[in-house]
Amino acid sequence: MKRETKAWLIILTPFFVGLLIGILVGSCLSRGSKEAVETAAQTEEEASQPETPPQIVIEDAEVEEVIPQKEKKDIIYSAPKPRLSQWFADLNEDHLVAAKKYGLSRPPKTRDDVGYEGLVKITDNDYIKMWDLKYSVPYLTKNAAQELDIISRAFHDSLANHKLLNYKIVVSSVLRTEEDVQKLRRHNSNASANSAHCYGTTFDIANQRYWRDDEESQDAKMEPFELNKVMSEVLKDRKKQGKILCKYERNQHCFHITVCY
Repeated sequence: MKRETKAWLIILTPFFVGLLIGILVGSCLSRGSKEAVETAAQTEEEASQPETPPQIVIEDAEVEEVIPQKEKKDIIYSAPKPRLSQWFADLNEDHLVAAKKYGLSRPPKTRDDVGYEGLVKITDNDYIKMWDLKYSVPYLTKNAAQELDIISRAFHDSLANHKLLNYKIVVSSVLRTEEDVQKLRRHNSNASANSAHCYGTTFDIANQRYWRDDEESQDAKMEPFELNKVMSEVLKDRKKQGKILCKYERNQHCFHITVCY
């Protein structure tokens, strides 16, 4: 090797060694800085997160059991919907004529004037539930009481024959005195001033309410419009035999019935 070449090698070797060391040192420093920055960022992010509250575990805690309410099953009577307004449309004037013919000779003025001779007291039984008689007293003529009993028993038997639930009919009005009529007209201006109820031959059976003694404890029920199907069949039969006049009172929610014998 020439002397000049050796000289250059001696001069340049430290330079290249220093350059290589500088590159290596710079690379290490750059990598360390990057890791430091990432670590700092992660630390800052963790610090910004809300602290999760410690979970508290309660052992052997008693939990109240929620018992679901069982819905009552609706029992349906498959008969067609009755045309109540068409089937039972006897006029009030006709009811009054029959009442005067077959009932009391004259209406009692007050409840003190009600002569109980020839009248039958109507009470709750296995087929009938008497409702709040605010504007009437629980008495009918013998024939009217007999007809009410026939209708109520026929209704009961029909429910049994169709394997339906056992309900009672609800009687909402019977004999009215003239004083009762006046009180009723003050409460309801549409009430008739000369009512067939005053002669003891007429009674009202509710068509929006039927009675079942143990209904609250049972798991099945029937709606009034289903029970009206059964009631309409009974009343159609009695009407066909000429035993009653009947008017479906939509506003008063009742079957208005007068005996014709």
